[in-house]
Amino acid sequence: MTSVESSSNVWKRESRAGFALVWGLMVVSLSMGCGGVPKTAYYTLGTPPAPSPGGAKTAAVLGVEHLRAPLALRDDRVLYYQSATQMNFYQYSRWGADPATMLTEYAAQWLGSSGAFAQVCILPSRQRVDYTLGGTVLSFEEVDYGGGTKARVGLDLFLTRTLDRKVIWTGKQHVDAPLQGGGVEGVATALSDSTSQLLRAMTPGLIAQVEQDFKASAGQTH
Repeated sequence: MTSVESSSNVWKRESRAGFALVWGLMVVSLSMGCGGVPKTAYYTLGTPPAPSPGGAKTAAVLGVEHLRAPLALRDDRVLYYQSATQMNFYQYSRWGADPATMLTEYAAQWLGSSGAFAQVCILPSRQRVDYTLGGTVLSFEEVDYGGGTKARVGLDLFLTRTLDRKVIWTGKQHVDAPLQGGGVEGVATALSDSTSQLLRAMTPGLIAQVEQDFKASAGQTH
C-alpha cells in the first residue's frame, strides 16, 4: 500500500528546514561581526625631517607631479615579496593612501622644508612653476628573501625646467633597510625611515642644480 504524505506536513518540514538555514546564516554573520574578521590596521609615513639647507635660497617655484607607479604600488594594501618572483598583500594592513600618492606628498613636503624654493606645490596647480619634479616609484615593499626581512624603497626622479621643458637633473636610487620592530608596524617604520634616507641622499644634487640653473637664468634676463 502506497502512503501519501499530506501537503501540510511537507510544508511544515520545509518551513523548519528553511528556518534552520536562515538561523545558521545569522549565527555565521554574527560570529564574523564579533571578531571573526580581523580589524584593518592603517599606516602612513612619518613627518619628513627638514634637511639642512645648502646654499642661498632661490625665488624658484617647484611643482611636483603625481609620481607614476606599477599597478601593485597603486594599491593601498601593504605589499610584500616572498621571493624574487612571488608577491602578495597583507589584506588587513593598509596605507592611508596608495604608496605613489604618499611618496608624492612626502617628496613635496621634504623639498618644501629644504629652504631652496620660494614655494613647492603638488600639480596640477594654478601657481606658475619654474621647475617640475616627476618620476616613478620603483619599489615600496617588504622583502622576505635574500638574507632576512627588510624594507625596500626605490625612486627614479627627474627635474624639468618649465621655460624650455629641458630635463636638468635626474636621480635614481634604492634603499634597503632592516626592519625596526616586528609585524607590519615594523615594516611601516622601516619604509618611512628608508624614504627619508633616500631623499636625504638624492635631493642635495637636485637643489644644487636648481640653484645653479636659477642663478644662470636670472643673469641672462639682465
